[in-house]
Amino acid sequence: MLQYVRIQNFKGIKSGEVKDLRRINLFIGKNDTGKSTIFEATYYTLQEYYSPRLQTIMNRRADVFTGGSELWFKYETRSPIILSTLFQGIRLDLTIEWRTEHNEIWVRFTGIGKKKPETGKSEKWTFEGNRYRGADFSFAVGAGNMIYRLPIDERTQRRLASFIENMILIDCTLKSSTTKIESRLSTLKIKGKDKEFGVLLEDTYGKGTEWEFLPHQDSPGETRLAIREAGRLTYFSDFGDGMRYGLGILGTAMSVKNTAIFIEEIESHQHLGSLRKLLKNLVQISRNNNLQIFISTHNADVWNSLSRGVYIEDSEREKEEFRCYVIERDPASGVVTTKRTDDVVEINRALGVP
Repeated sequence: MLQYVRIQNFKGIKSGEVKDLRRINLFIGKNDTGKSTIFEATYYTLQEYYSPRLQTIMNRRADVFTGGSELWFKYETRSPIILSTLFQGIRLDLTIEWRTEHNEIWVRFTGIGKKKPETGKSEKWTFEGNRYRGADFSFAVGAGNMIYRLPIDERTQRRLASFIENMILIDCTLKSSTTKIESRLSTLKIKGKDKEFGVLLEDTYGKGTEWEFLPHQDSPGETRLAIREAGRLTYFSDFGDGMRYGLGILGTAMSVKNTAIFIEEIESHQHLGSLRKLLKNLVQISRNNNLQIFISTHNADVWNSLSRGVYIEDSEREKEEFRCYVIERDPASGVVTTKRTDDVVEINRALGVP
């Protein structure tokens, strides 16, 4: 699992660091404090070790053209972007430089391995990887699969490659991604987990035990996700926003193992009762499937549902697997502070709760 993330000169963050990450990591903060940027810095740059992905950041949040310079804090491309993560004792650094003479963005990979018992020293390696056209960020060149060039043992390479390849970033657009969700749920059908998933839906939303892929009356040649309730079929497109989002989150989590899922604003469109059960079931799935979960929120109910719900009778487990971070950003300097806390007053202040 990831143990820390460090960011320099990336988008709205001049500098910032998150330490002591655990299985369940909750990021609390007001709008524009850098929560989504921390998720992007971790998700997209780790995936750069697997295949060129940086260009996909540019249009994630807005359906308009953006240039490569928007990756840099205040568009200042003279200083490199540096993004660091620690994965089970292996430090992975990504340095992104804008090379003006060629109008290209270069990515350099640096790693520091675990200390060798015989020498007490860590092995360090550096190599250049992917290259992009800078002005329109449209052309990528790179070998990909940089993980397999790391001088670490094959077993660790495979574990790291699987972790990165299967990482998932979820935002509220998932509720409209019918094809994506149906693909995830078809995986559960193939694995014979449909009954287990139906029980989760029933527990979370009060329906869903009988879910199936059936021909749609408007497109008989296509099978579509449907739930049978009181003898009536309801297709996915007719579900409420909250259930579609929650169904996508739970289905995604159940379909992967040994990786990380980043979830933005998990409270979106959720009734409080359903939110509490959604979080409870998500934590249980994370334990069963060895998932590291990152959640961002503006809502105190998310923290309450975890700290005073999931962990209310298990304080030792809470200390072991749950971390809550208050995220704040100085808009002038771009410095982000991430404070680990379980103080109710501090959490409410960060959320603007009186």
